[in-house]
Amino acid sequence: MTITINKMIRFCFLSIFCLMLETVHSETTALTDDNRLVDEIYKGTYHFHFQKVDSLILLNDLNHAKNLRYNLAVVNYYWWRLISGEENGKFSSMVSKRIEQIKTNFPAGKSGRNDEQLFMLISIYAYSARISLLDYSYYSALNDLSHYYSLLKLSFGKEEVYTSFYLTSGLYYFFAGYAKEKMPLLTPLLYLYTPGNMEKGIRYIKKAELSGDKEISQEAKYFLMKINFDVYQNFTESAKYCHQLMAMYPENLLFQLYMFRISLALDQVSSAKARLAVIESTARNNSQLTKDEKESYTRLAKKYLDAYYKKKN
Repeated sequence: MTITINKMIRFCFLSIFCLMLETVHSETTALTDDNRLVDEIYKGTYHFHFQKVDSLILLNDLNHAKNLRYNLAVVNYYWWRLISGEENGKFSSMVSKRIEQIKTNFPAGKSGRNDEQLFMLISIYAYSARISLLDYSYYSALNDLSHYYSLLKLSFGKEEVYTSFYLTSGLYYFFAGYAKEKMPLLTPLLYLYTPGNMEKGIRYIKKAELSGDKEISQEAKYFLMKINFDVYQNFTESAKYCHQLMAMYPENLLFQLYMFRISLALDQVSSAKARLAVIESTARNNSQLTKDEKESYTRLAKKYLDAYYKKKN
C-alpha cells in the first residue's frame, strides 16, 4: 500500500502545475511597476526567452525579496528551466532555495490571508511537493501535501468570489476523484480528505477556461489538454486546447512536443514528422536557450517516435 500511495501522490502533484497569475502584456523596455515586472517574467518564461528572464531577476531580485507575486513568478521560471534540459541540478537547487525563502516569509499557518495570497500559497506548496517528489523525498512531500490541503480547504466555496479558485478546486476534485476511482486501496486514506469528483473537477476547470479571466483561462486550457491526453486518451479534444496554447506561445517547446505526441497518438505519422522538424527549427533558432535546452525537446520527441515504431512493429 505504501508504494501505491507514493505513486498516487507523485502522479497528482506532478500533474498540478503552478498557475500563471498575471495577464501577459505587450513587450516594453520600461517596467513601470511590480505588476508589469511579474508579467514580463511570466511572458519570457512561456515564450522560452530564458536569458531575458535571467536579466530581469538579476536586476530586480534584491528589491523584491518579500514580494510574494514576484517570487512565485521566479519559482515558476526556475521550474521551467528544471524541466527544459537534462543538466538541471542547478535549477533544482535554485527552486528549492526560493521556495524555502517564501515559506519563511509567508508561513502557511498564518491567518488573515486575502484570496490572492491564499491562491499563491496553494501554488507554492504544490510546487514544493513536486520538487520533493522529483528527489524521492516522500516525507517532505507528505508534509507539503498537508500544508497544501490545509490552505486549499480555506478556498473551497470561494470560487464565485475569486474565480482563480475554480482552477485549484477543479484540479483537486478531479485528481482526488481519479485516485478514488482508479486506486481503491487508497479509500481509507482519502476518507480524511474532502471527497473528490472527476466530473465536478472537469466542470470547474471548464468554468475557469470560460471565465473570461485570460491568465486562468490559459492555465485551464493546459490542464484540459493534459487531462484529455493522459487520462481520457481523447486526443482530438486534447489537440483543440494544444492548438490554442501554441497560438499564444508559438516558441513554447513543451506545447509543440504535446502536439507532436498527439499526432502520433492519432497515427498521423507524417504530421508528427513535420512537427518534429518544427521543434528542431524552433529550438535551433532560439538564442535564449542553452545547448542542452536546444537539444532536450528534440531528444524527447525522437524517443517518442522510436517508441511508436516499436509498438507498431
